[in-house]
Amino acid sequence: MNFHQFLKCRTMRAIEFRRYVKILISLSYYAGRTILRFILGRSSAQRLTVLYYHGISAEDRPAFERQIDALHRRAQVVPASHRGPLPEGKKCVAITFDDAFVSVAQNALPKLAEYAFHSTIFVPVGWLGRAPGWVMNEIEGAIGTGGSSEAQEVVMSREQLQALSASLVSLGSHTISHPLMPSLGPKQLREELEDSKVRLMQLNRGPILDFSFPYGEYDVGMLADCRAAGYETVYSISSQEIDTTAPDMLRGRTKVDPSDGPLEFFLKFNGAYQWTRLTTPLKRFLGSMKGGGARDQVTSR
Repeated sequence: MNFHQFLKCRTMRAIEFRRYVKILISLSYYAGRTILRFILGRSSAQRLTVLYYHGISAEDRPAFERQIDALHRRAQVVPASHRGPLPEGKKCVAITFDDAFVSVAQNALPKLAEYAFHSTIFVPVGWLGRAPGWVMNEIEGAIGTGGSSEAQEVVMSREQLQALSASLVSLGSHTISHPLMPSLGPKQLREELEDSKVRLMQLNRGPILDFSFPYGEYDVGMLADCRAAGYETVYSISSQEIDTTAPDMLRGRTKVDPSDGPLEFFLKFNGAYQWTRLTTPLKRFLGSMKGGGARDQVTSR
């Protein structure tokens, strides 16, 4: 085993360990919340959990379809940008995809159409019809190597985006070049926000009102820039249960993957991972202390 193989193996083990710790904490959070509500004899107001995927490979398709079947049984799917009171009953969930990969059109959207589930796809418009040129995942970001399944993806072309169902798929901006936005100057920032919106509107699929930050990285001042560019809702990658009656522009999302097991997926779409929001400031602080800000931002994806 060479050094890179050793480092990759060690990194994967560390990632799996953190994954199982998160499941345990989230299960405790969910159980504690449920017991507390029972003791108090009250139910909480309906909240929205927004899920986000990236690519869905052919190998992942059966697992993804099982997750969507689970949502059909146990939840109701609404658009990520839903405003106002949510329908009562089953848990409300929204489905989003970052990066607009061809594999999403091939392996995810047919299953969503089966149940008439809405989804939002965030598009990096500078990469249409091309393989992505950014760091793809946590392992690749940590050890600087390629070869991940996502690295084999291709962003949808203009024609493929135009062919998507207008009633079931909304498009949002994911910038032009998929940069780390906190590293941009004012002019570059405006271009990434405004020009990407204009180019998506040229697809003639209606207004572009949603935006997601690449890698989930932003600073508070960027919300005003997004509003000035004409966006109504912007998305991070911090897990959150959303009050859709509030006027907040920023909405957090929960990362999901077809490899998530049934319990893990259940906890995620039921909002049991929102405790992880508390760890984000600590991660950023530790990253700045190590002097590895950009790398840490990338691997938070």
